[in-house]
Amino acid sequence: MKHSHPTSQGMPLSVQILSTLLFASFAIAVTVVALNMFWPAGVALAVILGWRGGFAPGLAPNIDPAALGDAVKSLSPEATQRRSGNASFDRYRGEMLERLEHEQENFEDFLARLRTAKDSTEFDQFMDDRAGRAPSAP
Repeated sequence: MKHSHPTSQGMPLSVQILSTLLFASFAIAVTVVALNMFWPAGVALAVILGWRGGFAPGLAPNIDPAALGDAVKSLSPEATQRRSGNASFDRYRGEMLERLEHEQENFEDFLARLRTAKDSTEFDQFMDDRAGRAPSAP
């Protein structure tokens, strides 16, 4: 009877990356807890994880590094600046982003003016309080 290990060929690469990160964080946490509770169990768990190839849960050894790089790049913020293939949508998105950037600049200017006005009011109040406390000269 031939046993086959499950392969990750049908699983998207981003899911593989996410599952690896989640498994690694879980395995590290369990290893640390095991080391703190009963150190021989923690050492045994660390040895087993190291012996089986680390914290990667069943990743196929033939993953294309270029595909892995593309999957990681697709998760980056710069990936949203790519063209969608629909010219109307791309134009709409560009106009909307420009409008939002303009609104953000206007809002930041408003906040700066608001802070300046508040600082000025606080300073005027301070000066009025100070002038009221100063003893009058005879």
